[in-house]
Amino acid sequence: MFQRFYDEGLAQASFLVGCDRVKQAVVIDPRRDISLYHAAAHQLGATIVAAIETHVHADFVSGARELAQTGARVYTGPGADLAYEHHEARDGETLTLGDVRLTFLHTPGHTWEHVCVLAERDGQPPRLFTGDLLFVGAVGRPDLVGDAQTRQLAEKLFDSLGRVMSLDDRIEIHPGHGAGSLCGAGIGQDPSSTIARERRQNAMLQHGSRDAFVAAVLADLPETPPYFARMKRLNQAGPPPIENKRRLPSIRPAAAAALAADGALILDLRPGDEFAKGHPYGAVNLAYGSKVGYWAGWVVPAGEPLLLLAGEPAHAQEAAIQLARVGLDRIEGIVDGGFDAWIGAGLPTSSIDQMSAADLLAAVTGGRAPMRIVDVRSAAEWRAGHIGGSVNIPVGEIPARAGELAGGTPVATICEGGYRSSLAASLLAHEGIAPLSNVTGGMAAYRAVEAIS
Repeated sequence: MFQRFYDEGLAQASFLVGCDRVKQAVVIDPRRDISLYHAAAHQLGATIVAAIETHVHADFVSGARELAQTGARVYTGPGADLAYEHHEARDGETLTLGDVRLTFLHTPGHTWEHVCVLAERDGQPPRLFTGDLLFVGAVGRPDLVGDAQTRQLAEKLFDSLGRVMSLDDRIEIHPGHGAGSLCGAGIGQDPSSTIARERRQNAMLQHGSRDAFVAAVLADLPETPPYFARMKRLNQAGPPPIENKRRLPSIRPAAAAALAADGALILDLRPGDEFAKGHPYGAVNLAYGSKVGYWAGWVVPAGEPLLLLAGEPAHAQEAAIQLARVGLDRIEGIVDGGFDAWIGAGLPTSSIDQMSAADLLAAVTGGRAPMRIVDVRSAAEWRAGHIGGSVNIPVGEIPARAGELAGGTPVATICEGGYRSSLAASLLAHEGIAPLSNVTGGMAAYRAVEAIS
């Protein structure tokens, strides 16, 4: 019994593993909305008896406590010290589900309590669930516990990887994250691999000495979203349940405007071009898609009351689930009737100018009036190439650094394709920065126009 569940937005994998003879299963690294695991188990006629946390997660809210409330026992690694009932498995401890044997391997490095889980059944290839220790083509980052412990954890990471690499070549590895996750640098696209393949192809496993490995892993650390520390604290304490909550209420535009005046933040889920044409005054643009929760984690303050405005009500309901996965639970409701109803109620609106890549190039090369080009891509993207004279403020830093752009000089935001720059422009507008425009098509369009000019 094996099933993988993958959240594209957070690039996070969880797994249902069990014995089809005794109809018992465990969930490894569950996400917060646990109904999908129960639905899968029900279809298989199985009962979920345990939730296994490979470590205390930093990038998403765990569903382990929620599963515990439905009868599952929570297993963690040594020293996890969760604030709710759990069992800290010893190195080498086993959990048997009928014909399936699960062995806990204490593998510190990403965190101190990290464990891998080896699942074995006679006649089938063993599977190793590696959490955030080993990815396809990459390894976990050792810096999320704190600067003072980063080097020690990097050394432990080397030792733990060596232990895993000494296992049978045929063992399949199933990591907790895929490409795009910030829990490791350069993670590959494939969902799984083998010990043999990683030994041959994983560049981080080619370092023969601990010192060389530590230097390499510390030189290639991804960005750290500001919400990671909050996620760790929340998962340590045990997040409050979200299952069986009522559907989000619809709120009339006038009532929504009153809530916004009292401090609620309107998240406008419509595409960037629609948002730019017109949106509720002060709204932030998080265009609907798989990354709503991911980017909200970067820029939305924890605990702030939220209102969702969408082109389709279903988009708001799905967005609410994504927001819950990063601990943003305080959603007051959905603006009834969307932006059309907002306009119909005569409520205040705003817009953001859109600038084409061609117009930006003309402004850059033609010596027009002063303009501050704000490149909101990551620092690594910026270093790989940017427009001369532009300033790099990654989108996740915009709320804290918006004041640097005050003063009346026109600001143009740009990213790679347009999503982040639209979000950044809305954040700047929310902070009162003007005049303001968003570059459509981003650096991809700018490079194309530049190439033919």
